[in-house]
Amino acid sequence: MTTPQHRIGSGFGARSTADDVLSGIDLSGSTVIVTGGYSGLGLETTRALAGAGARVVVPARRRAAAQAAVEGIDGVETDDLDLSDVGQSPDQRVIRPALRHPVQTQKGTDGLMLDHEQVAVHTGRRSRLPVIVAVHSTALGPAAGGLRLWHYPDWRDGLTDALRLSAAMTSKFAVAGLPSGGGKAVVALPQGRELGADRRRDLLRDVADVIASLSGAYATGPDVGTSPDDMAVIGETTPHVFCKPVHLGGSGDSSLHTAQGTLAALRAVSRRLYGTSRLGGCSIAVVGLGRVGGGLARLLAAEGAVLTVTDTDPDKQKIGDELGAVWRSPGEILAADVDIVVPAALGSVLTRQTAADLRCRAVVGPANNQLATPDVADLLHQRDIIWVPDYVAGAGGVINAVSTELHRVGADEARARVRAIEDTVDDLLDTAQRHGQTPAQAASELARRRLSAGAGPTGSPAASLRLRAAGPGDAENMALLHADSWRRHYRGAYSDAFLDGDVVADRRSVWSSRLSAPSGSATVVAEDDTGLAGFVHVVFDEDGRWGSLVDNLHVTQHRRRTGLGTALLSRAAAAVTERARGNAMYLWVLEQNTAAQEFYRALGGACAEKAPVSPPGGVAHRLAGSPAKLRFTWPDASLLARTGRRHGVPTIRRSTP
Repeated sequence: MTTPQHRIGSGFGARSTADDVLSGIDLSGSTVIVTGGYSGLGLETTRALAGAGARVVVPARRRAAAQAAVEGIDGVETDDLDLSDVGQSPDQRVIRPALRHPVQTQKGTDGLMLDHEQVAVHTGRRSRLPVIVAVHSTALGPAAGGLRLWHYPDWRDGLTDALRLSAAMTSKFAVAGLPSGGGKAVVALPQGRELGADRRRDLLRDVADVIASLSGAYATGPDVGTSPDDMAVIGETTPHVFCKPVHLGGSGDSSLHTAQGTLAALRAVSRRLYGTSRLGGCSIAVVGLGRVGGGLARLLAAEGAVLTVTDTDPDKQKIGDELGAVWRSPGEILAADVDIVVPAALGSVLTRQTAADLRCRAVVGPANNQLATPDVADLLHQRDIIWVPDYVAGAGGVINAVSTELHRVGADEARARVRAIEDTVDDLLDTAQRHGQTPAQAASELARRRLSAGAGPTGSPAASLRLRAAGPGDAENMALLHADSWRRHYRGAYSDAFLDGDVVADRRSVWSSRLSAPSGSATVVAEDDTGLAGFVHVVFDEDGRWGSLVDNLHVTQHRRRTGLGTALLSRAAAAVTERARGNAMYLWVLEQNTAAQEFYRALGGACAEKAPVSPPGGVAHRLAGSPAKLRFTWPDASLLARTGRRHGVPTIRRSTP
């Protein structure tokens, strides 16, 4: 039987040349690596790319021969490196041009387009094993990511993993709103190779040398195959490491925080599916019972979830028995009839076939790279199965570790950042629904906006911010932001009829009135290149005991967790210090808004009392049930104002409104 052949219709044929293909294409400003670019088709490719304006680098084991072959071709340089040579000098980097400029690869690495800032591949001086560090982006801050120690058929498979995982780390930090970029370290162990204690220590010292050579561009932590004790060894050579053991001043094992972050994501999905964040009675399949999966299964059992579990290690069935869970084989569990599937092991578990077999309503888990191919996200969306991107659901561990050890924030703020994953998932699901997108598309767009905002000359997401006094012309945009914030965070306290109905009109009336007669109050708006980014409103001397009232503080989604909330609250505190009779300041926060409470505690606020929520505009039916609110107080607002200045908040010096 023969299969009919069909012309592809590319417009090129057997007589087409590389020059024909590149005709009319301007590659000026691009850097391209062509392996084998000094002979045969490779040389023709080199000549055509250079003719189109590209800077071409030809790495070669026989550099003199390569130099002779490309002599006279403008824009071409050679390097004495070889992508296929793992036995090279240990201080050489395979992709050296990437150290200063983004590089697009023409050949090698299975055709991946390389948009990374730096890629370092060394043969360890002690271990003689390939050590790979990929720095994808530092637009938001120095890169961070785990060290993966894993067996690969070929070291270049480890390189592919490093490139993919480092890009995912960029998205993870950007979506979380943290001032860090994405990176990853991979050591590619040959199949069957096991490391004794001495050989492992040698390898870790080799990894530390590579990280130290990057001069702070990348910091590493534990990942598959590594632990906090390994980070302690790396920390003997370089300070650019996190998740060291607690007794050495580190944050220790990150698995519990990863599990807690995934639990937060699950609560958001449960609220979307069933109208409640409570997981009691929800049927959940946990795929993988390692440190993260096992810890998450215990958290879910404590919540009252009905569990089905599996692991490739049969001994892990003991954990399932301990939790009263149903045990399924790894090959069966993805098709289990449950509410939510939680991938908590290695990646690529979601293929076209498994996507078709799923019987759940959502897939939410901490395993990295869950999608075998990107189009699986679309297949899940077509089946009305919610998939929360793994780099969102599984971010809790690295968020906590990087926050405490690299960003040097307190434990309360670090926990608030982990819990905020629930809000992040809420926001992504809302955005996806409004725009007809998948959650993956919504997350990618959010990451893109934050990376774009952080790519300014200072490298800070706050760089383009401008703070000023609000005027009557701001009422409409403030009303829209206020309404959007209530819709995202006040569900369950305010009625759906109000939030989905006349909330914008109500807020428009409020802000038009306040801004037209601002006596006894101050309102500050923050703007960036996209428009309104946030605002704060404070009423001076509102309460004889508690002082001035911060009546509203709202930040747009793309500016959350970038320091803007701190900036605005600090500006309100400065206004109180300058204009109120006393320095005391307070605000109200919904009892259900635990992330906001952690944020206020991290800034020195203390919860003083609990009270019932008043209905918006005094209309009783705008409430849903009997929600409660908490009063947070700052006895001396001047301390908060100084805290904001000490943290470098993005304010503009001008007279306080």
